[in-house]
Amino acid sequence: MDRRQFILSGIALGTATSLGIGSLSWQRSLQQHNDNRDLVLSALLPALLYGALPQDATLAATEINRTKTAISDFMPFLPQRQQQELHQLFNLLANRVTQLALTGHITALAQLSISQRLQLLNQWRDSYLCLLQQAYHGLRELLFGAYYGQSEHWQALDYSAPRFR
Repeated sequence: MDRRQFILSGIALGTATSLGIGSLSWQRSLQQHNDNRDLVLSALLPALLYGALPQDATLAATEINRTKTAISDFMPFLPQRQQQELHQLFNLLANRVTQLALTGHITALAQLSISQRLQLLNQWRDSYLCLLQQAYHGLRELLFGAYYGQSEHWQALDYSAPRFR
């Protein structure tokens, strides 16, 4: 690259940034992260919350949607590093090739049966790879915190909120 090309590409980059083209791609990237998060959570929440969700399918779907909303609301409060790791995990699990490497299944997570999803999560928990254990524990803590952080679920745990004066 000669000096002229360098200067012209700098001017083009500056112009694109000032016009908001860069922010447009950032918003598109953020939307993709949210879509991948929603896709993965829709598949894994029923498995992790198996037994805690209501038997009625519509009530269970409502609980899952509320939990996904709670996760979306809580994610900005996580440290930046954890947010990035979770986004990477969601993106990896949304991609078929990397999902195959992480799960051993070519089919989408949502198409696996609940028992297969539970088995997958148990394999991650018991894996000799620290990375898979970290993925399991990170997802588990995030999902359980979002589900049981809702006051409607405290009665099942026999928990009452502390009272202040």
